[in-house]
Amino acid sequence: MSTLLLIIGGVAVVFYAVFLFECSRPVRKSRKAPVVRKSTEAAVIDSATGRRFLVHLEQQMAEFLSAHRHAATMLLIGMLLLSIPIAAQGPRAQPPVPPSSDTDPQISPAVQKQLDAMQKRIEQLEAELNSRNIQGQPNEDVAYGSVPAHSLVEQASGAQAPAAGDSLQQAAAPKTTGKPEPFSYADWTWLNGTSRVKELPFDSKFFTPEIRFDTNYVFDFNHPRDDTMGGSTEIFRSMEVQLEQLSFGGDFHWDNVRGRILTLNGMFATTTPRNDASPARGQWFLAGAYRYLAEGWGGYHFDVNYGLNIDAGIFVSYIGLFSYYNFDNWAYQPSYVSSNTPWFFNGIRIQWFPTEKLKIEPWIINGWQSYGRYGSKPGLGGQILWRPKPWISMVFNNYGMGEDTLGTGNGQFGRYRIHTDDSVEVKYYDRPGNFLDRMAFSLTGDLGCEYGGPVSQGLNVNCHHNTATSHKQTFAGWMLYNRWWFKNDQYAITLGGGAMDNPGRYLTLLPPINSAVAYTGTPYFTGNPGDPFKAWDVSATFDYMPKHYITFRWEYGYRHANVPYWSGRGGITPPGGNTGGQGVFGGENSGGGALVPGTTFVPGPFLSATPGYTCVAGATGWCPDLRKDEASFRMAIMVMF
Repeated sequence: MSTLLLIIGGVAVVFYAVFLFECSRPVRKSRKAPVVRKSTEAAVIDSATGRRFLVHLEQQMAEFLSAHRHAATMLLIGMLLLSIPIAAQGPRAQPPVPPSSDTDPQISPAVQKQLDAMQKRIEQLEAELNSRNIQGQPNEDVAYGSVPAHSLVEQASGAQAPAAGDSLQQAAAPKTTGKPEPFSYADWTWLNGTSRVKELPFDSKFFTPEIRFDTNYVFDFNHPRDDTMGGSTEIFRSMEVQLEQLSFGGDFHWDNVRGRILTLNGMFATTTPRNDASPARGQWFLAGAYRYLAEGWGGYHFDVNYGLNIDAGIFVSYIGLFSYYNFDNWAYQPSYVSSNTPWFFNGIRIQWFPTEKLKIEPWIINGWQSYGRYGSKPGLGGQILWRPKPWISMVFNNYGMGEDTLGTGNGQFGRYRIHTDDSVEVKYYDRPGNFLDRMAFSLTGDLGCEYGGPVSQGLNVNCHHNTATSHKQTFAGWMLYNRWWFKNDQYAITLGGGAMDNPGRYLTLLPPINSAVAYTGTPYFTGNPGDPFKAWDVSATFDYMPKHYITFRWEYGYRHANVPYWSGRGGITPPGGNTGGQGVFGGENSGGGALVPGTTFVPGPFLSATPGYTCVAGATGWCPDLRKDEASFRMAIMVMF
């Protein structure tokens, strides 16, 4: 044992001598006083930061020894002189003492060798980390950061791309390719039809919840006695507080598998399915099956280019620019090219993002805002969304092939529909911090027509002009809105309006006269080939938005049609109530919109609800009170989480 202690003591003497010589060498002093910086525990825990901490600590120790080499030399000499007599005394000086964790063990050459190997490994890992950062490869914190990777992709499926939860609809798996999310290079919350929520109150790698509340009060200056309004997909009752929308659900996303569900309750649960005539074809009443569902789809994300998504189910349509959800829009009641065009599709969509600024989205769907097919062919369409700069967004929607007019029996009516809807939005003023901090406008134009149909029954239509055997059946419309934001976007004013021309009335919303729905129709307001309908509207909107999650809205709107269309003081409900029941849930034979017994029609003006005829109630009949003008004041509180 004495020999072993002498060997250890000799090695220690050599080690201290070498160490003393190295500490005594002249070292160039730093101009700055040595500073020891403390590193937080969280930084040490992080792998990359922890490695930098060790390297930095080593440098600080070297600087400390250089600055205090004389003190260190005296300390080492004292330790050396003390160690020699202790080693010479051997084990006889003190009885054996058990090893204690509190004593500082001496570093042997074997341990030093291991430390040197660890230092080389640290330097190697540090170099690899720096190389990845230079090449732009995201680390785990970037790939799974505070903004969920699914958010922008899904919300970009429409004419929108919120900064956090597209939509946003928007549900792709976390990316590991290092490419940015589509449209993530800018903030798009200024867009019409886009949620302005930038921070999600709650989110996880598996599920992003979404909750919406929309309650309104509408004052119709026509004062209909049944409080019923028509010609809209946003305002339905007058002088009543109504819950328009209560929806909850969210996005699911895990391992590239994605899905979304959003329920539909409130007025929307009745007013949306009543505009779809496809449930009258065949069995299994589709309007009842889907009435409480706004969105429901599942799909898969492929790491192709900047993303490729394939989804199937019910998803929102952004034909007409405005969102289906009023919280996302600049105005509460949009103009006709939005209100009269589809809010949803049922089918398959493919979202392809070839670049960071472009989306191409084909659709294979059952029909034009329909739960099922009207005829023998599905509808085909698609969207191109291009945002080349942070201040401009362009969206182009096209639809065709679908047979979207309900026929008898199996629906083989033979009438086809084509439609194009194109919008541009421009933010032409952006001065954060100013009282007037942003200004932007949106412009939308639509063109469409129907063609085909049985000639023998006088129901054939075309896209060009009237003939002896066919009628022109087209749709043309536009809308323009401008918005001003004030005081860090807490306040906003929107002015806008639009117009439409729709001979044949195939996209004119059917008023709910005597409980009429899309598949029942009504003789009180016809939709025959050639029936005229032109309309225009204007609106002024003021928004107060104290938080991102709530909007207080006040809006005045005026709408005009060239034929009697809007509810008048007498209302659109027979005095004794609906004579045919609630058509939207009664099936094809509900009798909704039926003619009240005793009512007759006599020759009248062409520009009427029934062109060429006038309704006469007589002693026992009834005629709805329809007007050419409607002015209303709208108030709403809208919340989204």
